[in-house]
Amino acid sequence: MKPALLVFGLAAFALSLAPAAAQVPLGGATPTAEDLVSRSKAAQDSDRRPDDEREVWGVRLAGLDGTLDMTRHGDDMVTETALGPFRTARGVWHGQHWHQNENGETVLDRPEPSQTERPVSQSVARVHDPVDAWLLTTTFSSGHVLRLYYDPKTYYVLRSEKTVAGHTTHTAYDDFRTDARGRTRFWHYYGGDDRPDNDFDYRLQSDDTTAEISEADVAVPHDRRTLVEFPAGVDIVRLPARIENDRVYVRLEIEGRGLDFLLDTGSSSITINDAVARDLRLPLYGHTTQTVAGSFVTGRVVAPAIAIGGLTMHDVVLHTLPLASAEAHDTRVVGLLGFDFLDAVALKIDYTGGTVDAIRPGALAPPPGGAPLDVRLNSGAPVTHASVGDASGDDFILDTGAAFSFVLFQRFARAHPEAFTEPDDAKTEFGSGVGGTMPYRTISAKRVALGPLNFDDDRGAEALSPNALGFDNEDGLIGADILKLFTVYLDYGSSRVYLVPSARQQMLEASGEGSSGSAAQRGPGEGAPGGTHSPSPTGGPEASREGAKHR
Repeated sequence: MKPALLVFGLAAFALSLAPAAAQVPLGGATPTAEDLVSRSKAAQDSDRRPDDEREVWGVRLAGLDGTLDMTRHGDDMVTETALGPFRTARGVWHGQHWHQNENGETVLDRPEPSQTERPVSQSVARVHDPVDAWLLTTTFSSGHVLRLYYDPKTYYVLRSEKTVAGHTTHTAYDDFRTDARGRTRFWHYYGGDDRPDNDFDYRLQSDDTTAEISEADVAVPHDRRTLVEFPAGVDIVRLPARIENDRVYVRLEIEGRGLDFLLDTGSSSITINDAVARDLRLPLYGHTTQTVAGSFVTGRVVAPAIAIGGLTMHDVVLHTLPLASAEAHDTRVVGLLGFDFLDAVALKIDYTGGTVDAIRPGALAPPPGGAPLDVRLNSGAPVTHASVGDASGDDFILDTGAAFSFVLFQRFARAHPEAFTEPDDAKTEFGSGVGGTMPYRTISAKRVALGPLNFDDDRGAEALSPNALGFDNEDGLIGADILKLFTVYLDYGSSRVYLVPSARQQMLEASGEGSSGSAAQRGPGEGAPGGTHSPSPTGGPEASREGAKHR
């Protein structure tokens, strides 16, 4: 949940839903959407915004108190949020959006045209509950719904509600003030959603419109620190890892205990079982309710030191989850080794050899014979373009934790029912995931394409929940049954993943057996289906290659 950005974004979006129109007396008639938007814009006079501005907000979020500092220079801006011991930031610089996570890693957000909200209908009605207002309701092609409540006298937006992925976030705005420039805006907003522990409260404490702010003040920052430390003079470290049933397990040492974590590209952070965190006596900070396979309470802890073979990390922020699963050979997974670690190294996963190597950032050269995939890392998971049957989508997650070749989410399945078939005896099954279980059914596709690779006659799954894994804006997953055919190189620093066919796969292709059953061909273009995906519980607004790492 990102309430700070959400409300600022909604406030701006409210002024852009409809074109400005000349003000006309409304009388007793119901105003149009254009009337409401133009009157609200005129009432708040947002055009009188100064060129430079520095704001400080008091924040209550995720059970923690803190501040949000916003620095703006023209259209460039930086917001820095401090909650307890945690620091995050995000911003816009020359049109490039970026964010910095709690472990100090800066990521350049790549454009996502497929995520643009497209209004399909609008309506206006007078309501008296929950506030007396004109209600403008906008429905989008994604199924999301935005409701804006306009004061019938001042035309200020008093409340907003947005329904996404089955949950509705509501925000109330008050304490409107007019500054010396004639600009009127709220100095206080608060709200939550339909789950416990997700309330937030922001109050403007100071607003300096005379500050002199330079471009350097709002530039994209480098990483705040080096999260993963390599031994001096060493560029490649073999991790204490093993691959069983196509799942990658890595042994971490925390507070003197050896613990098994699942290497999971679908996880947007490093997570740890909440009971294990208590056993390790790691203090818990804050709490929110999140939804993946089901709803659960999550918080944050800080591990003073983590060792992974020859690698070390210090003061590492981990998110707590009710995660514990018995895997092959009595392996007990107590955490997910996700984005924060994967972003701090380059990684080579050799499924055939059963090894995992960490490579110092910048030391990975494109591997010979590797198929390069451009990925977006905005959400913390690698998202790329893929095709199923004759249909394609830009929002498939490469997920080492998914047990199938591919998983289709409802957004893609409903839009492209011709892309797959289901067996005559198909039945609903349930897979376990974080916080609960997820219904799915087995399906087949004549072809799955990933970059220049084609996979024929693949067996996958259709996730039957419209909000599988807690979101509704992705197309699906590409899972371990496909990834295991390759040596996989993760190079998040350049926003790329490379797939090098394994020796066994090359032999199958050479013998002509590589044309069916999840075998890869060059071309023009068992468990829960990805149930480990874990969204980051909290949040707080790029200069090399677009979408790449900013070191």
